[in-house]
Amino acid sequence: MTSNSVKKIDAGPVILIVSDMEKSREYYQNALGCSHDSCGHTAREGLLLLMHEVRNKEAIKPISSIEDGPDYDIYTYCNHIDDLHDEFVRNGAIIVSAPTVSESGWKELIVQDLDGYKIAFGGN
Repeated sequence: MTSNSVKKIDAGPVILIVSDMEKSREYYQNALGCSHDSCGHTAREGLLLLMHEVRNKEAIKPISSIEDGPDYDIYTYCNHIDDLHDEFVRNGAIIVSAPTVSESGWKELIVQDLDGYKIAFGGN
C-alpha cells in the first residue's frame, strides 16, 4: 500500500442506549451545551454521540456502573475545565466529581446524564 492509498480513520460517535430520547436530547442541549443534527447526532466540539432509545429500560447498563469498572463511560479531552464546570453548574448538569487534579497535574471533571452515563472531561 502506498502512502497515497492510506486511508484516514476519524473518530465516530459514541452510541448511547437511552430511556427517553426527547429528555436525553434536552438534557444534553440545556445542561451540557450540545447541539443536535438531523441525522441524530448530539455534539459539542470533540464530543460526538449517537443516541438510540429502547423500550426495555433494564437494557441500559453504563459500564461505569459495573463493580470495579471505570469511573466514566466516555472520556474527552478539553481545556478550561474550571470554566466548563462553572457552565455545567449554572446549567443544572449532574456533577459527579468537581474538577480534581492528580499528582501528575492532570485535571478531570465528571458529569452524569439522565440514564447514568458518566462523561469525564480531562486536561492539564
